[in-house]
Amino acid sequence: MKNTSLDQQLLAPAETSRDQWWRCFFADSEDAQLICSSQGEILDANRNTVQLLGLNRGVISAKARSVFDFLTGVAAIKLEGWLVQRGKGRRAISSVTLNCEGKLSHLVDLRFLPLDDDHFLLTIKDASSRWRMESHVQRLLTAVDATPDVVFLTDTKFRLTFVNSAFQTVTGYGLEEALGRTADFLRAPDQHDKTAKCLESMEQGLDWRGEFINLRHDGTSYPIEASISPIYDKEGGFLGYAAFERDITQQKKLQHELELERNAVLSIINSIESAVYTMDREFRLSHINDGWKKMPPSHGWLTLNDPPQIGRALLDYVENAQNQLELDAGFRRVLKELQPLEIRAATNDGHHWLIKIAPWRVGEEVRGLTYVVIDQTKFHQLQSQLFQAQKMETIGALAAGVAHDFNNLLQAIRGNVSLLLLDQQLNDKTRLRLERIDQAANRSAGITQQLLSFSRASDENETILDFNQVIREAGDLVKRSLMSKVELLLAPAESPLKVRMDPTRAHQVLLNLCLNAQDAMPQGGRLTLRNALVPLTAEQAAGMHIAGGTDFLRSSVMDTGVGIAPELMGRIFDPFFTTKAKGKGTGLGLSIVHSVITQAGGFLEIKSTPGKGTTFDIYLPIVEANLSSAAPTTQSSLLKGTGRILVVDDLDLVQDFARTFLKSAGYDVLVASSAEEALEILENEAKTVDLLFTDYNMPGKSGRQLIHETAARWPHMKFILVSGFLEDSDRQQIEKEYGAQILNKPFHIAEAATLVAKMLGTVSHHSSK
Repeated sequence: MKNTSLDQQLLAPAETSRDQWWRCFFADSEDAQLICSSQGEILDANRNTVQLLGLNRGVISAKARSVFDFLTGVAAIKLEGWLVQRGKGRRAISSVTLNCEGKLSHLVDLRFLPLDDDHFLLTIKDASSRWRMESHVQRLLTAVDATPDVVFLTDTKFRLTFVNSAFQTVTGYGLEEALGRTADFLRAPDQHDKTAKCLESMEQGLDWRGEFINLRHDGTSYPIEASISPIYDKEGGFLGYAAFERDITQQKKLQHELELERNAVLSIINSIESAVYTMDREFRLSHINDGWKKMPPSHGWLTLNDPPQIGRALLDYVENAQNQLELDAGFRRVLKELQPLEIRAATNDGHHWLIKIAPWRVGEEVRGLTYVVIDQTKFHQLQSQLFQAQKMETIGALAAGVAHDFNNLLQAIRGNVSLLLLDQQLNDKTRLRLERIDQAANRSAGITQQLLSFSRASDENETILDFNQVIREAGDLVKRSLMSKVELLLAPAESPLKVRMDPTRAHQVLLNLCLNAQDAMPQGGRLTLRNALVPLTAEQAAGMHIAGGTDFLRSSVMDTGVGIAPELMGRIFDPFFTTKAKGKGTGLGLSIVHSVITQAGGFLEIKSTPGKGTTFDIYLPIVEANLSSAAPTTQSSLLKGTGRILVVDDLDLVQDFARTFLKSAGYDVLVASSAEEALEILENEAKTVDLLFTDYNMPGKSGRQLIHETAARWPHMKFILVSGFLEDSDRQQIEKEYGAQILNKPFHIAEAATLVAKMLGTVSHHSSK
C-alpha cells in the first residue's frame, strides 16, 4: 500500500457507516492518539494529540512529521523494535518523556497497536498524575514503614488487610499471622470491656481514642495509646478502619515517676506547718497547700471562713482595709523589684505571724507570687524566754561584779559590830543600836545573796527533802506575818514528794510567793498551799525535753486576790519590776523564784483572773532517793585557839576587822594587802605561819593563785579562802587540790572562829558573844 492519506486507504464507499463510527471514536478519545506509517510518519492525529504536541493538522500532509521527532532515545529504540516485531500485537512503555517544541516535556505512557502491515495506532496517555500519585503513595508507604508506631488497616469486617514494619517489631507477630484476623488477638484478656466499646464506636463509623493493654507474641504485656478512624473511597463508600497504636511503656514509666515525684513534693509541701499560697500575676489563687487547715481561720491577715478557692483573688480574704492596701502595694513592689518581702503581724488572740511574699518562678519565668504564712507564736515565746534568760544572766553578771565590793563593806560593818557586841560592859541603849546596825547589815547581806541567785546554780546545800514538809514549815513562818483577814489553808499530798533542792531556797520560793499573795489581798481572802503528784502534759514535757506523762511535783500557791492584769503577765519575772508602792518591794522576789525553780530543773506556770485571784504552779522533778538527815546546828559562841595567821585582803577595813577578831580569838595575826605582799612576808618571816586567811578577788594575783604558790613552797600551811561569789566548780577544785576551806562573805565572827580553830586544832576555851 502506497503512502496515501489514511482516508483514502481506509475509507471505502461500502464501509462509510462503520468507518464514520470509528472516526468519531478516534477523534473524541480522552487520550492523544496518532495513526502512523510503518516508518513512523504521522498520518493523522486527534484533537488531544494536536494540543499535546503542538501540531497543525493543515501541514501534516504537506510536510510529513515523524513520531520519532517527539520521542527520547530509549522510547524511540523501543518503538523501532516494536515496528520490526509488530506481528506480536500490542506493546506498552511507561513513564516516557516527550520532547514538545516550545513546551515543557511531558511524562507519558505509550501504547502501540498494529493496524495492518503498514500502519499502527500509537496512544499517548498522560502519566504525570499517575506518577505523582505513585510517588505520593510510595512516600506514604515509606513514612508508614519508618514510623516506630504500629499502623494497620482493616476491611469492613475489621479484619487486618495491611500492617507496617513496626507491627512485627512491636507485637512480635509476622505478616501471615496477622492479616485476615481482627485486632482482638492483640488485646490483653482484661481489656474485653474496653474492646467492646471500641468496636461499638467503629460499627457506628466513629473515631475512637484511648488506651489498651496489649499482649506481644511472647505473652508480655505493654500499654498502648490507640487512634482508630474510618476510611472511605471517593464515592463515600466505607472501606474499613485505619489504626495507629503507640507503645507508651516509657511514657507510662515517666508518668509514674513524675507522679511519685509530684506526690513526694506535695507530701513535703503539705507537711510544712506553714500555709503556702501561690498567685498568678493578677493575685488570683493558683495553688494552696494543706497548711491553712492546721491554722485558725484568721492567720497572717487572712480570714478563711470557708476553704480557699482556686481562681479567687487572695486579697478577697483580707478583711482589714488597711492591711488589704498594704498587701496590694507589697504584691506590686515584689513583682516589680523581684525581691522578697517579710511582714510580721500579731493578733489579739496572742498569735504572732510571719508573712513572706516572694516571686513565684518557674524556670526563668515569673508566673506570680508566693504568700507564705508562718506561725511564730512558739518561736516568739521561746524568744521571750531567751530574752528573760539573758536578762537574768545580765543581772547575774552585775551581781557578781557588785558582790565583792559590797560584801567587803558589809563584812567590815558586821564584823566590827560583832566585835563591839562582845563587850559585856555595853549599856543597853548602845547595845540596842549596835544590834539594829547588825540587823540592817544582815538584811543587806540577804539582798546580796538574792542578787547572787541570778548568777549561778549552787548545789552546795542541795538535799533530798519532802516538799510536804516544806509547805508545812513555810506555812508556820507565813502565819506569823499574815493579816488577820487572810485565811491560810495547807493541803499536802498523802505520800512524800521527794525533790532535790536547797532547803533554804525552797523556803525562800514559797515565802516570796506567799508574801506576794498577801499583798494581793488587802481586804482579806484565802491563801492555799497545795501539793500534788501529776503527769506532765505533752506540751509541758516537750518544753522540758522529756517524755510525756513523766510524774512531777506540782506545788500550787493560790490566792483570792486582785489578780494580775494581762498586759503585765509578760513582765512579772523581770528583775526590779514591781507594781508595789515605792519602798514596799524591790522587784526581785518573783525573779528569784523563777531563777531558783529553773536551777532546780523545774518550771513555773501562772493562771490569773483579774478580780478573782492568782495561782502559781511550781513544777519540780521527783527523785527516787532517801530523804537527807537534818543539818547540825551552827556553833553560836566565839571559839578560841592558838597559832599564827596571815590575813590577806585588799580592803583595809576588812584587814583591820579580821586582825581584831582573830586576835580576840587568841591568834597571832599578820596582814597583807595583796598576794605579792603576802609572799614577801612569808619569805621574810622567821616564825612559821600556820594558816593563810585570804580574800579571793584582789588586784594582781587572786587568792586562788596565792594559795597555789604558797602550797607548793610551804606544804604544811592551812588555807581559808574568803569569797562572796565563787563558782561551784572552782570551789570543788580548790578544796580538792589544796585542802582549803571556803568561807562565804559576809561571815559571822563565830562562824569564822570555829572554822579556824577546827583547822588548826588548837582549841583553848569558849567565850560567849
